[in-house]
Order: sequence, then C-alpha cells, then structure tokens
Amino acid sequence: MKPSSKRISMPVQMLVGLALGILAGIYVPDLSAKLSFISAIFAHAIKMVVMPLILLSVTLGAFRAGVQRGHLGKTAMLSIGFFLLMTLLASALGLGLNMLFRPGLGASLAQTAVMPKNLAPGIDWTKFVVDLVPANIVAALAEGNALPVLVFGVLLGSALSVVEDRAAPLVAVFESLLAALFKMIEWVIALSPFAVFAGLAALVSSKGIASITPLLKLLGVAYLGMAILAVVLTLIIKLVGQSPRAVIKHVSEPLILAFSTRSSEITFPVHLKRLTEMGVPSSVASTILPLSYIFNRDGAVLYTALAVGYLADAYHLAWTWPLVFTIIVLTIITIDGAANVPSGAIVAITAILSAVGLPPEAVLLILGLDAFFDMGRTALNVYASTVATTVAMRISGEAPSEPIAGSHAATLRSLHENA
Repeated sequence: MKPSSKRISMPVQMLVGLALGILAGIYVPDLSAKLSFISAIFAHAIKMVVMPLILLSVTLGAFRAGVQRGHLGKTAMLSIGFFLLMTLLASALGLGLNMLFRPGLGASLAQTAVMPKNLAPGIDWTKFVVDLVPANIVAALAEGNALPVLVFGVLLGSALSVVEDRAAPLVAVFESLLAALFKMIEWVIALSPFAVFAGLAALVSSKGIASITPLLKLLGVAYLGMAILAVVLTLIIKLVGQSPRAVIKHVSEPLILAFSTRSSEITFPVHLKRLTEMGVPSSVASTILPLSYIFNRDGAVLYTALAVGYLADAYHLAWTWPLVFTIIVLTIITIDGAANVPSGAIVAITAILSAVGLPPEAVLLILGLDAFFDMGRTALNVYASTVATTVAMRISGEAPSEPIAGSHAATLRSLHENA
C-alpha cells in the first residue's frame, strides 16, 4: 500500500478539528477564547489570494468562452435565470416554514446584541449600479469588491478573445500566475484543520451553547429549511446527470470550511479548485462560480425570509397576502443588493423590516446568535453554488472534462493527490 493512502483525508481532518473545537469551547472556554488569532491568520492568508484568483480565473474563463464564441453569454444568462428560480424557492420556503411553525409567537423582545458600528442605513441602488463598473480596478482589488472585479475580468477576457493571436503571451502569463495561486492555496489549506479547530473553539467559548436556548425553536426551523433545500439541490444534481455522492465528496472541503469559518470568501479558492478537478470545464467554473457566490445565496435568502417572518410574529404583525409577497420579493432583491455592503445580511433584514412597517432595531432580538445561523446558511450558499455550476455545465453543452489542461494541470493534479 502506498504511504499516501494511509494519510487521513483533509475533510476528515477538518471534521475532527470541528468536533475538538466545539469540545474545547465548552470545557476550556478561557483558553479557547485566546485561539481566535489562528483562524484570523488563516482567513487573512486565504483573502490574500481571493481577489487575484477571481480576476485571473474570470478573465481566463471569459477568454476561453469567447474563443468558442457564444457559449459564455448563453450560459451566463440561463444560469442567472436558475439563480432567480432557486432564490425564489428559498425565500418562499423560509417564509412558508415560519407560517407552519410560527417560532416568533410569544418570543422574548429582549435584545441579544448591539448594532455593528457604521452600519449602512440601507441599500443605495444607484450606487450599486454605478459600482458595477470599477473606476479603479486596483482599488476594487484592494477593497475586496468582488462584483466590479468580476465585471472587469469578463470584459478583459472577452477583449483578449477578440485579439486572440496577440493575446497568447498575456494569457500564458495569466495561466502561470493562476498555477502559482493554486500552489499557495495548497499550502494554506494544509493548515485548515487548525483554523477550523480554533474558530469553533473561540465561537463556542464566546457565545456558549446555553445561549442558544431562547431561540432554539427558530434555530431548529432554520436548519430544517436548510436541510429541505439541500435535498432539493441534491435532486437537481441527479437530474442533470451527475452523481450526488461524487459531487458532495469533491466539494466536502469547501462545505466544511464554509460551516466552520462562516465565510464564503474563504471557501472560494478551494471550491474553484475542487470543481475543476471534478471535471467542470474551466470556462464554466471560472465564470459561473463567482456569479453564483454573489447572486445565488440560497442559504442567506432562506434565513432572511424566515428571520423577517419570525420578527413579524414577535411584533404581532397582521399577515396578508400582499405582505407575504412583499417579503419574498424584497428578500431576493436586498440579499443580492447587499452583496458588497459590510454586514450585508443585517442591512438586508433591517431594510425589509422598515419596508413592512417594523422597527429596524428588531433585528437585535436575533443578532446575538447570528453566528450559529450563519454556519448553516454559509454552507448552504456554497452547496447551492456547486449545484449552479454543475447545472451551468449542462446548459453549456460541454461534457465533464479531465482536470483542466495547460500550464497548471500538474499543480491541480498534485493538489488532488495530496488532499
């Protein structure tokens, strides 16, 4: 037997780190509270490569799709239609579960947290549209604004495909840089079990398991909704001709990272790597995955609709069909609009509360335990993006490929073997 086959797989290492982190947070909370710096270092290391990775992968994806002529636009537009359909389902499911279980009836009106400082008063839609076009791409990269970086990457890749012959040297440089970024990701991900352990230990020690009790019913309904939506997403994988078990096995690392770190941004590099290793064509994965991370956040949509319904019941708001329709539509719109807004989920919830006549500060009733909700909804967001990319591969008409060819194929292959 080869020595490498005896190694514990990375997903198992992450799960062990997750379990040990919870136990450490419960039994040695004072020590656990001091470990947050480890997960912070890990997060910084991942964020260091996220924006360059998005720029390079989207640019190369748009270039390859442009060379093939026509695939990118069709696939992207149909994928956006799929995003809209799934977010509509998630919003309706969240509100429907609230109407079925009514966890907010008789809920305590005691505040569980304070509002974050410098919270945006709402979503400025004019600014959202203007910011789609970056005035300074370097500034957009430095500020971590994924949406304008995505737009610039698509435009740059499309322009390079028009001048394909003259673009060859620059494309080769971009491929080399992308290979180097994947190698850096390999080094960072090797330390992820320690980051998972430290992050969960610090979270549990600061919040405490006992603090969940007052909102336990809401938490249970939220995770029930996430489980139902995960089953629906799994069925979609099967409908497009893929094996759900194989897909979940390939993306287990980003799913565990999403659950434990509560950050989709941190999962993006390893998620993109795993999808390309799984056989998703690079042009599809590089373009659709960033779009999905911004516009297809099913977990966030489901939770936002459920949270608004919970707070409406807590304040004894009378339910009408226009109110139900308003919450469902506003949930979809505000979650997408808050993609680049700090504390975007809170801004989205407060914007909806104001629109339906509830005080924005009502969000404080659930804000203290938002981290426990965030774990599940972030993992569901990542799973939804996996499914969306798999569907996009089917829409594009491209068959699953071998691990992407070119200058960084060996890097990706070694990552798969070492994981």
